Amino acid sequence: MTPSAKTVPDRATGISKEIEDAAWFVLGPALQGKPSAFDGTTLTWTADAAAELLERLDREVEDSKAPMMTKLRQNLEGASREAKLLAVEMLFLQSLPLAHEVKSLKVKRARVAEAASWLEPELELPEELYEGMTDHGVIRDRTAEFNWTIWDHLKWLCRFVAHLDGQSTAAINKALKDPLKFHDLAAGTPDDQPAIRRSIEYLAWPSYFEPVVADVERREIRDAFASLVGGANGESDEDITADIHRIRLHLDEQAGQRIDWYARQLVSQWRKVGDPGRRSWLLRTHHDNAELLAAWQGEEKATLDVEHLRSLAAGVTAGVVQHAVDEDYKHLGYVEREDTKTAVFAFLSVMKPGDLTLFQHSGTVHVGVVLGEPEHNEDNRRIRRKVRWFEESYAIAELPRHVQRQLSTPGILVDVTRVIQALLPLLPAEAEADGEEDAAPAAVVEPVPEGFRPLTEEFAASLHMELEPLKEIAELLEENRQLVLYGPPGTGKTYLAKHLAAELAGDSTDERVKLVQFHPSYAYEDFFEGFRPDKTDDGQVSFKLVAGPLRRLAEEAAKPENAHKPYFLIIDEMNRANLAKVFGELYFLLEYRDDRIYLQYSPNEPFSLPDNLYIIGTMNTADRSIAMMDAAIRRRFAFIELHPKVEPIRGTLRRFLEARGLDSLNAELLDALNDAIDDWDRDLMIGPSYFMKKAAQNPAGLRRIWKYELMPLLEEHYHGQLNRAQLEERFGLDQLLGRLAVR
Repeated sequence: MTPSAKTVPDRATGISKEIEDAAWFVLGPALQGKPSAFDGTTLTWTADAAAELLERLDREVEDSKAPMMTKLRQNLEGASREAKLLAVEMLFLQSLPLAHEVKSLKVKRARVAEAASWLEPELELPEELYEGMTDHGVIRDRTAEFNWTIWDHLKWLCRFVAHLDGQSTAAINKALKDPLKFHDLAAGTPDDQPAIRRSIEYLAWPSYFEPVVADVERREIRDAFASLVGGANGESDEDITADIHRIRLHLDEQAGQRIDWYARQLVSQWRKVGDPGRRSWLLRTHHDNAELLAAWQGEEKATLDVEHLRSLAAGVTAGVVQHAVDEDYKHLGYVEREDTKTAVFAFLSVMKPGDLTLFQHSGTVHVGVVLGEPEHNEDNRRIRRKVRWFEESYAIAELPRHVQRQLSTPGILVDVTRVIQALLPLLPAEAEADGEEDAAPAAVVEPVPEGFRPLTEEFAASLHMELEPLKEIAELLEENRQLVLYGPPGTGKTYLAKHLAAELAGDSTDERVKLVQFHPSYAYEDFFEGFRPDKTDDGQVSFKLVAGPLRRLAEEAAKPENAHKPYFLIIDEMNRANLAKVFGELYFLLEYRDDRIYLQYSPNEPFSLPDNLYIIGTMNTADRSIAMMDAAIRRRFAFIELHPKVEPIRGTLRRFLEARGLDSLNAELLDALNDAIDDWDRDLMIGPSYFMKKAAQNPAGLRRIWKYELMPLLEEHYHGQLNRAQLEERFGLDQLLGRLAVR
């Protein structure tokens, strides 16, 4: 059978065909015992060539920190042409189907070309081979495992070649005609490496196998769509593979083309809500066990003590873990049991290959990458995962402050994904093209710029206000993180808060400026988080924890990639709610931003308010005097008065009218009205916004505003003090116009 006789289906993207053709350029001759397609003369897929390459991969090198290609070149010095050419083919097949960034794609192409240059005479690879190494790729789940386990994958491929060479021609022919037989052949390779095996199975039989290699994502896909094909068959690797194949055929028929499991509309249906993708984890041992930590590094693993816990399978649900820990750890206190539940569930069901891992020891932090699924030790006292720990460690005191705060979070196993962007630069380069010292350095954490976007004269003019008072408000907000704009009605408190926040954030989309309005029935559950009714799939009513506006915005602001961006929460009519009830334990964080607290609805999850989250409250002094405000709120918020007789509000109406070429009469009327209000009633003085309405620019409209908006305010305030005639005499529009005319 020749490679051209192999039929591979096209995909909707058109990318897979290129990859599959490139794969069969190598696999076709190899699986049929023919010479390598690279030179047409050298037999590479033989037990002898595989054994030689495997033996050389097992050799130690002088510099263990040397780049992967440098170590491979050293190990292959003096090797036969067969072994060297087999290494080129293995490198090519290992990285061919992976999705890459363009920079990484160039590195991997260069890696294959470099290995080809070690042959004598030097081998020039055909250009059509590189056409299959696209930057898009088809395997996009946990590809970090492929970067950190290249050595292990090359070893498995060597064992696979040796295993194939020991099979009969009839067995290989059956594998070329039947995908299940090919799976049996590949799975029979000693010391299975599921990720690379599934990748090879896909390259060989893309019409049956899927480019999804991580156990957890295969299960998520199968479980999400199993109902479409009559349910799941079972939990074995073969059952899940068959289920996913049936599901894919069903979805292909609906879509009219080959589906992509990682297309946005499909990912949203099978990936768990809130799954951030790659996570990072902080692991701890009891009493900072130096001996155990050394074993972790030496044996490339991480372990979790479960001495008293019954055996639980990988992927177990949180409910099963909770029941098992409550039953098996009755000798522990509540807090320790809750910590154990969190750790066991995360280690068995949430942690994935490709995730980052950390442990601390003697003031330093060590970084690694998860490479395997959870397994129980023989004595069932510990669960372990394969972890590639990197040799270099980093002083905790030199890490960014938000990273240090996360590393101080208590717990056996702590999810520190919120600082993963700051941790990624601690990893060694994932791949180097040539191993030279001038290789591109790893990425570094960009410095976080300080301060808000500067305010300009143009911005102040757009608000018809003076610039200096606005700058003072911005400086006060930057220093205190939270402030209150208070004043009489019509002084533009909400208007100023919204426009000032948007300008300081440099955000015209409102993504980083959110507004909520308080009212008497507003509570902590509305503002931060609380349980809300929810309907289950079977129609039953349950309750689920729902985040409120403050929690959602805080979580967004806390993301590492947003650390330099200011976020604003505007609380309108702040004094209309019971603030002690609304803020609850968050009072503490308003004053101590560097600390963390445990929440009433999330007692196992420490929470902190990020430094880049700013809160602006507004209070109408005519509704409720701020003199009655809780002293705790007064201490935590800076209070800025917006008053018609004080900048930045004073003169706003006059500037507004001048900018539009309108008569200044309304400005004079506003001044006359406020002069008629006693100084001890200054909280009732009227703001300019009433006179900025379009209706106020004509006599009839001004009269309506005066009759139906301003006079009712004054009547309510002076109830029992002035009768209607007295109110009209003192504040009536005609009376004020008459006084202005006399002037």
